[in-house]
Amino acid sequence: MDNDTDILYGNEMPEQKKRSKLTSFLGALVVLLALALAASLVWIHYISNNKNAADMGLKNANGQVAALQSQVTNLNFQLDTTSQALKKERISRETLAKENDSLRTLFPIYIKTLEVANADGSGQPVCSFGSDILASSSMYLLPRIKYYGFKPGEKLDLQVKLYNPDGNIVLGSESPKDGSYSYSYTIPTVYPSDNVESLKGWGGSDKGHFSPGTYRFEIWHDDMCFKAVTFKLTR
Repeated sequence: MDNDTDILYGNEMPEQKKRSKLTSFLGALVVLLALALAASLVWIHYISNNKNAADMGLKNANGQVAALQSQVTNLNFQLDTTSQALKKERISRETLAKENDSLRTLFPIYIKTLEVANADGSGQPVCSFGSDILASSSMYLLPRIKYYGFKPGEKLDLQVKLYNPDGNIVLGSESPKDGSYSYSYTIPTVYPSDNVESLKGWGGSDKGHFSPGTYRFEIWHDDMCFKAVTFKLTR
């Protein structure tokens, strides 16, 4: 019996050891699988977060690209507008140059402005050119021209006509038949330089020489009116 028992006991031990090893292996395998699953979940969460961050970065980048495209569109529009303005300016300059060439052949000067001031007996203005003139303070009405010259060194003869409020030319004892007085001078510089010339005052040294009303100065050369201005003497 003892030998049989020993033999029976000896046959059961290896089976128990195998089961114990299998259980341990399965437990270890379950632990490994659990760890692998946990790692996978962590990795999936990490990948998901990175994807969300990447999506947000891509969205921001697309927004920046759209903003840059809008800026480029605006810059292109401004460039087109500027190009058109420059083209118009160039055409205007070319047209003006052609007109100046024509003027040079026809006229010795081109008068840009004609202004009037009240002057004293010495010919000095007592008010600014173009400002209001009181009839009660009026003495000599002094015209001044700003002009371009086209023929430097040429003597220029101008006829000056002053019209009173009745529309008649204001004449003096030495007035020519076709105007109030004549004025001669030499053209100093040529286009595109501006020239300024004060002509002769017309009137008297007594204050209140002219009555209130609307007057008119005209500048003539060779039977052609170069410039005219209408102004008022106020009360």
